[in-house]
Amino acid sequence: MMNFNNRLKLWWAIFIALGLFLMGSPALADMTPVVTGDSDDSLNGQVPLSSEEIQMEALRSDYLFSLSDDFTITGSGDEPLFATNKTYSSALKERSESISMRSRIKLDSNYFKGIFSDARYALTSPLRWDKDDWITASIVAGVTGVFFVLDEDINEEVKNSRSSTTDSISDVFEPFGNAAFTLPAMIGFYIYGNFWENEKAERTALLAVESFLVTSLFTGAIKVVMGRTRPFDGVSADEFKGPSASNNAFPSGHTSSVFAIATVVANEYEHIPLIAPLSYGIATMTGYSRLNDNKHWASDVVLGAALGYFTSKTILKLHSNKKGRHFTIYPRVDHRGGGLVLSTQF
Repeated sequence: MMNFNNRLKLWWAIFIALGLFLMGSPALADMTPVVTGDSDDSLNGQVPLSSEEIQMEALRSDYLFSLSDDFTITGSGDEPLFATNKTYSSALKERSESISMRSRIKLDSNYFKGIFSDARYALTSPLRWDKDDWITASIVAGVTGVFFVLDEDINEEVKNSRSSTTDSISDVFEPFGNAAFTLPAMIGFYIYGNFWENEKAERTALLAVESFLVTSLFTGAIKVVMGRTRPFDGVSADEFKGPSASNNAFPSGHTSSVFAIATVVANEYEHIPLIAPLSYGIATMTGYSRLNDNKHWASDVVLGAALGYFTSKTILKLHSNKKGRHFTIYPRVDHRGGGLVLSTQF
């Protein structure tokens, strides 16, 4: 079996290799050409006016900007990007500016405030689920139920096949679900992105930390409420003792945490083919390590993986910029009339 020092060296070697791969990838360069169009959907070469210039031009021309019909412009995921009634207002301007900045995440007070608001949104998201969401939740519950029935058989099989090799594998991957390892790694990745002015690296690190924290909060709450005993306690798999600080197997915290981080990394670097299988592969092996070490039942791991994945997807949706694309809408007023300038970045 690997000793602690060798295990730690191998763990950091994996991170370093991954970091070097990402640093060397040309896909990390943020290319953001701007395409600008006016309200009649044609392209032009005009630069959108600043808010001060808009106000001055409006005063000079004594022109009141208005629209003849209500309309809505939507982006990816059918999220409203612009909605108006008859007149342009400061509230509309603030809304469009807020949307245009959504993809930018900085380590400031708003980031920490956002963690709480995002956690609240994720917690109440079942109230907004549609039919497809409920079907997905039913599938997750059904799969977890199947593994619950098979928990003791799977646990017995894993124990019978346990060896020095599986223990060594487990020693390598178990730390990926441990906050003592993953949080410093994410902090290091953020420092790298900040130092090299790589917004994607900064964004990935901050989203990963937020997903980790929110997922850990949900996982911890479920653990306390369910109070499930662990396999090494020598009791049956159906032992749930309710609110308990000592019995907290269900779901697996290691697995939910590592899947939360893996989902962010896979999403943010989806244009690099190797990243998704590498991220989810590490997460899966971390889940396996919890079975091999007799710390969790299979259903603990399955639900933990689902919880981490879907919580992270919710966080990503709240900060949606899937294709590196966001919009800014400006009113344009000049001597010829008024209109809208839709600026989009890729």
